Amino acid sequence: MSIYLYDVRMAVTIFPFVAILITLPILTWHYHKYGAITNWTIVMLYSFVLYLMCAYFLIMLPLPTRASVAKLTTIKYNLVPLTFVGEFLKYNPLRLSDTSTWIPALKNASFIQPVFNIFLTVPLGMYLHYYFHRNWKQTLAFSFCLSLFFELTQLSGLYGIYPRPYRLFDVDDLLLNSLGGLLGAGIATLISPLLPSKERINASIKENTQRISIFRHAAAFFLDWGAILILTIISTVLLDQRGLPLVWMIFTWVIIWLIIPELIWQRTLGMKIIHLKITDHNADTLKRRRILWRNFLGYGWLFGLLFLMTIIDDLLTNSVHKQLATLIFLGLALVFLTIWAVDLLIYLFRPQHELFFEKWSRTELSSTIH
Repeated sequence: MSIYLYDVRMAVTIFPFVAILITLPILTWHYHKYGAITNWTIVMLYSFVLYLMCAYFLIMLPLPTRASVAKLTTIKYNLVPLTFVGEFLKYNPLRLSDTSTWIPALKNASFIQPVFNIFLTVPLGMYLHYYFHRNWKQTLAFSFCLSLFFELTQLSGLYGIYPRPYRLFDVDDLLLNSLGGLLGAGIATLISPLLPSKERINASIKENTQRISIFRHAAAFFLDWGAILILTIISTVLLDQRGLPLVWMIFTWVIIWLIIPELIWQRTLGMKIIHLKITDHNADTLKRRRILWRNFLGYGWLFGLLFLMTIIDDLLTNSVHKQLATLIFLGLALVFLTIWAVDLLIYLFRPQHELFFEKWSRTELSSTIH
């Protein structure tokens, strides 16, 4: 039992880092397809990922040393179905007429191992049948495929890392895991009336398509700035011989990727993917100067400080003066970043709060889904 708990703790420890990596793709997909994402959807998706990680670690951990695996002489695979039945009859101490054997029988490996393999995929069947709306045949197929992936991973010696398999490829595991998936689907059928229905979730999504949450803001922001970061890295590598300052390279891509599209179409590619558009607070026609003012208030001041720091660094020759100027600009940047962060925190807990760069520029993001 302690080994199982260790594997689960490892999955829980690593999960936050995996969650960071998958958040943007999840938000992008849902905002692009539906225009909103519900709290229940977030709970289901992240818990599903955590379940898959736990299942994977339970199958693969603990990892032995390469030297110990190289010395193994055990069989690598079992292709005889229902071998676990014979092992149960041979090794399990259960005697139905003797109640003293019941507890030892439950603790015996010949019972624990098959039961573990069944319950390993019960959650998978529940997710597939309830949340992903897969029928019985599809649930069985997906459960079998996940089990086959686990078994092939073991047979390959963890994708070739080990010189040979350190765990047994067992056809019985395929059968028991598939059975577990079907059992999970059956449980999901029983408890579905107690959980939010598909119709209820869809209705909630439809209600929220016009609400621009901080997560929808963030998804468009990180899509655009992720693209700018990639383009900056590529262009910096290609133009390294020119010796162009990094800040100028970033500023160039900000103009090309953000400012120009916003001035022409009132939205960037990231906004288009998320179904957002910059609009005026009180007018049908958005004035371009408000877009420029919005961008300056949002992050233009940071570029301004960086440019001034670069210019002053070139003009000043005294090292003391340079250090003083740097401290002043860093202090100003810290003040502005603090204001920006506090504004976002308020918006996170009070969605009706208006972000300062939108309030002062009299602009806002509106949904293009109607």
